Amino acid sequence: MKKLTILSAAAAISLSAGAVGWDEMAILARPDGNGGLTYDYDNRIQLTSFTNSIFFDYNNDGNLDLLIMASGGDWKIPRDTKFLILYENLGADAGFEMRRVPDSRTGFIQAADEAWLNPVTVGDVNGDGYTDIVTMTYRGDRCIDLYLNNGGDGSFTHKVIDNKAMTNGAVTLGDIDCDGNLDILANGWSADSDVKGMAIYLGNGDGTFTKTAPSPLWGTFEGHSTLADINGDGTLDIIMTGHGDGWSRHAKIFLNTPGADGTPQFTLFDESKSGLTPLNLGNVLAADFNADGLTDLALCGNDGNATGVRMFYQNTDGSFTLDTAYPICPVNTDGAINMADWDADGNMDIIVGGYLGTNAPAGCYSTPLRIYRNTSGTNSRPEAPPTVTARQDGDFIEITWSDGSDDVTPAKALRYNVFVRNDATGETFCVIPADITTGALKVGTDLATSVSGALKSLRIRPLGSGPHTVGVQTLDQSFAPSAFTTATLDIAGVSNVSNDSNALTILTDGLTVTAVSNAASDSDVLIYSPDGRLCAATLTNMPVTLPSAGIYIVTAAATTSSPKKIMLK
Repeated sequence: MKKLTILSAAAAISLSAGAVGWDEMAILARPDGNGGLTYDYDNRIQLTSFTNSIFFDYNNDGNLDLLIMASGGDWKIPRDTKFLILYENLGADAGFEMRRVPDSRTGFIQAADEAWLNPVTVGDVNGDGYTDIVTMTYRGDRCIDLYLNNGGDGSFTHKVIDNKAMTNGAVTLGDIDCDGNLDILANGWSADSDVKGMAIYLGNGDGTFTKTAPSPLWGTFEGHSTLADINGDGTLDIIMTGHGDGWSRHAKIFLNTPGADGTPQFTLFDESKSGLTPLNLGNVLAADFNADGLTDLALCGNDGNATGVRMFYQNTDGSFTLDTAYPICPVNTDGAINMADWDADGNMDIIVGGYLGTNAPAGCYSTPLRIYRNTSGTNSRPEAPPTVTARQDGDFIEITWSDGSDDVTPAKALRYNVFVRNDATGETFCVIPADITTGALKVGTDLATSVSGALKSLRIRPLGSGPHTVGVQTLDQSFAPSAFTTATLDIAGVSNVSNDSNALTILTDGLTVTAVSNAASDSDVLIYSPDGRLCAATLTNMPVTLPSAGIYIVTAAATTSSPKKIMLK
């Protein structure tokens, strides 16, 4: 077995009372150019505790924006004060300052989960080229919520996916049934015995979902679940930790073995076969950490005797071997782990932060923030797909590609990242945020939203009319990226809008727009550019001609319709 050697690449930060107090905090940790971090306390970000944060690009400008779900900590801010906040990254010209998007604009419900395990995930669920948000919250009901991105203007349309769901657990997006649409995996405490704390919401591709819980799935709470291709067959499997009945601890794998019609079916691979340690409270990371072509696991949590981070390396028979050296600080249940390729060498590194308790080993602060650099050896990057094709199909782009390749990862286990760029405006959507010039991934979360090697296709709306470039890159089991292989196409006028409803219909004739409503009386219609600038005002059923082609947001004040995005040639 190859063994993973991990070195600390950044100094620890103390959050003890002797430093900055036990109050709620908001720290932006930025690379210092020397392999370490600098800590920005004066960042205008809301002070919180019990915090989850995700970097993603909500407005397709190439900068990583910040989403926070959190609550107060009963120091400065009461514990029952909840937050769901979006910050826009203003880019290089503004020193990458984070500016809060007003809550009145986002439309977010200020709510959070009962715990802080993994209650938020992001991905494009309706194929419109803008990243959406899925959350797990407890607000009287246990809810799975969807926030559909309205064209990158900072507003979102809220939909309740399930108000009798689960909490104190995790949500993850990924294409579980390999139909090209993102699905939701939810795991946590549930009063609904039919789903036993775990459910899959199969995406229909339009922002709606169908709830299912195929046997033998069952869930846990105070734990974590995630999606990853454990056995390298091109389908996403489920890894789950947490408490079950009678406060038992679990570390289960449910292998996804789709039926002939593609319907997900699962086979339980439990601890007696896998060799994993049952845990509650913590995180699960899945990637090929030792570059042998097999997916490994990093588990954070409590086994009943001790808390810590445990590295498990997969063997050729599908079982796992624990690295008994425990090379990572044993952050306890008040902490968490995450991953990213910190030094862009093709190996996934691990970030750890939280409270160590009284049993902290020598050299560890009681509350560290550390990056552990993966030095297991050079992972050869995969080769990009030799060919990529793109064509317009009505209001969509159909993108297909041939197999990439890798020296250790089988072709069917490879995954793919895709970008779409409007060459005239520069607006760029990436399935996973990446530098489209170098291919480097910008994040290490929500990687299950990448496209399966079993599919090798993506259907997505263009970003307006005019010349477009699309690109596809290969990801190996380490999530090391290849370069992008690109294709170009010219998009003729695309019609219709996102977030359709019966309350309002948009008709277009060249640059002339009519908002048709069946309401008893006419209402004001306001038409904005994606950056919030008012471009035109009219009434329902009264046509208005816009000054130029482009993307616009249409709102009608007195209807129940959500804002609608239109793209005019």
